Amino acid sequence: MSSFQLPPLIGFDPMQKPRFPMPPVMGQEAGVKGLEGPVLPQPGQTSIDEGGTESTSFGSVLTDALSNMRSLQDDVQAKTRGLMLGEGVELHDVMLAADKSEVTFNLMLEVRNKLVDAWEKLSRSAV
Repeated sequence: MSSFQLPPLIGFDPMQKPRFPMPPVMGQEAGVKGLEGPVLPQPGQTSIDEGGTESTSFGSVLTDALSNMRSLQDDVQAKTRGLMLGEGVELHDVMLAADKSEVTFNLMLEVRNKLVDAWEKLSRSAV
């Protein structure tokens, strides 16, 4: 077993509680609030949801994912350099690190594409 571990798929298991609760559908709220809506946490801040669990903002999750991607890329560079200089790094370790980095990069690329697509849809919508 390698040290490559993917995060759990949220929403795949119907018995698993979602990490980010879905907003209530129109008409399901207990009472109608004003136009101000709920107060959202600032990037980097955590909040307590209705279930009593701590949740983080989307900005902090995205920042953590980007820093994780960068650390994986740095790991690939260090292992490749170690292999070239004969520092006892095995080829399979370099290949595993490169594959981890590639998967993470492709995931972040897809997230970016979805965000750009969502922004384009929002900018085309009539206010």
